[in-house]
Parts: sequence; C-alpha cells; structure tokens
Amino acid sequence: MIQTTLESIAKNELYMGYIFGIMILGGFIREYSALEDIYSLARKYITDNRILVIITSLLGGILPIPGRVALSAPLLDGIAPRDKERRSDFGVIDYLSVHHYYWWSPLEKTVVLPMAVMGISYGTFLGYTIVPLLITLAYTWWYIFTKVPASSVVPNLEYVREFNWRRALTGWAPLIATVILLLNTGKGGAIFFFPWFLGMAIYYSIVFKDWKWGKWLDGKFAIIATLVLALGGVVGLVKGPVMEYLNAATPGMLIPASLVAMVAAYAMGSSGKYAGMTSALVAIFGPQYLVWFLCTEYSGYLISPAHKCLMIGQQYFGTPIRKYYVVLTRLCAILVGYAALITFIL
Repeated sequence: MIQTTLESIAKNELYMGYIFGIMILGGFIREYSALEDIYSLARKYITDNRILVIITSLLGGILPIPGRVALSAPLLDGIAPRDKERRSDFGVIDYLSVHHYYWWSPLEKTVVLPMAVMGISYGTFLGYTIVPLLITLAYTWWYIFTKVPASSVVPNLEYVREFNWRRALTGWAPLIATVILLLNTGKGGAIFFFPWFLGMAIYYSIVFKDWKWGKWLDGKFAIIATLVLALGGVVGLVKGPVMEYLNAATPGMLIPASLVAMVAAYAMGSSGKYAGMTSALVAIFGPQYLVWFLCTEYSGYLISPAHKCLMIGQQYFGTPIRKYYVVLTRLCAILVGYAALITFIL
C-alpha cells in the first residue's frame, strides 16, 4: 500500500517539471514580449481585443495535449494587463475558454469511453452533449462580454511592433517545439518534462541573454503545487474502491451512485477518472442517463481543488480561488439543472 501510494505521488510530481518550465518560459514571454509579432499580425484582422483573448485561450486549449491551460496561460499572459485587479479576470477567462472540449473532442476519454460502452457513433454522442456544450460556450461568452468590465478584458498591446517573421519564429519556437513533444508523447512524456523545459529555458536565455531564471520562480507557489500534486496522487488511489462500489450498483441506486461519482470527481480532479466512472454508470443504468452522469461528474471535476488548471491560473493571473468558484459553481448549477430537467422531468 505504501509503495503504491509513493508511486502514485511520484508520477504526479513529474508535472512539476511542466510547471517550473512554464513559469520560466512565461517569464521570458512577459519580460521580453517574445510573442508580440504574432499578436501584431492578429491585430490587423481582429478589431475587438476581447475576441483576441478568447482565440488565444482556445488555441492552447483545444490541442490534444496534457495540461492545456499550462500552455494557453503563458500565451494569454503575453497580452494580459499588468494591473493586478484587471489581470485576475484573465484566470477565469482562460479557465472557461479551455474546458469545453470534454463535451466534443473525439480525442478525450470523456467522449471516447462513453461511445465505446454505448456502441454509438461520434455523431450520436454529440446528439447527447450538444446542449451542454452550447451552455458551456454561451456561458463563457456571456461572462466575458457582460460580467467582466470591458477595461478588464482589453489586453495591453501597446508594445506590439510591426510583424517580422524571423522574430516571430524565434519567439514562438519553444512553444511550437513543446506542442510537438506533447502531441507525440502525451501524458507518457511527463518523464521528459524537467530536461525538456531546461532546454527550452536555455534557448530563451541564449536568445535574450538573460540567465536569471530565479526571478520567475515563485517559491510559495512551488510548495503549494508540490503539495497539491502529492495530495492528488494520494486521493487518486480512491478510484479503485469507488469503481468497485459503482460497478456493484443496482438500478435502484441511481442517486447515491451519482453523488458518490460526483464527489469522487471533485476529490480526484481527473478528467480520465471521471470519464471511467461515467462509462461504468452508463453501462449499469442505461444511455438515458448519460447526460446526467456527464453533467454531474463534469461539475465535480471543474471545481475540484486538485484540478491543476486552478493552480496555474492563480500563478499566472493571481485569480483568487473564491472568484473561480463564484463563476464556476454558477455554470455547474446550470448544467446539473439542465441534466435533471431532461432526465427526470421531460
């Protein structure tokens, strides 16, 4: 048991290489405006900067790689305002903009596993999830354009110069290379995170002649991230007992099983694990409850304190955890309410 726990913790801690690397790369991007040429090109075609903010998050968020927010955050950070209060809105915007893919991406376990269990096509699956997807997208759009002051979401692009291909490739090379690595290795590439990001940091240091990485490493955040990842490794072990309970559920245990799965998704903060629980429950209770299980467990996952994206958003944008929960719980309530309506009433 102790060995299993330590192995689970060690596996999670590999992501610290990812987090440290993104901290350093993000520091270079902020201080030296490494991505500015691409943004100067984008401004010629996008007149509303709020649209640019959304697109920036989406570009990093839809890629089939682990830790999407870890990639989209430094992209968005490159155009985020320096004012602390205005920056905090960007954490919520980034979070909302990159968590819709669980409803539609054929590369996600949350889509593939239920499809396999139910034996249905991708188009049929989308028939179940299209409304939750539209709710998520509409809520994101509504939040950005109505609840956040315009001055908070209009990024500071005063530094942007005329577009230059050479500078653009020089600035974007580490991020492009990192995406290629993650596309080819996925979560299995976690063992390479420390040496990989070390190499990327050395590249930026050579380009910008700055080797003072420590100024971009937040010691307090590093300690918190280490503890949260360790806790996630421990909590992740509850999946076994939870799956045993769910697989033994009877048709009369719909609500208790739903609550157990939702709480487990909240505790573990893992999309893969909640996809497995959803699939197990659908196999027992039937496809008519798919939307209910997806909405309840997605909601637990979205607000999980073990969710790495919350840590990353707090690091980059200083977004208070309370601000996340005020916005996210409202979305979760809408999704669960919709699921309850079509599952138990209509």
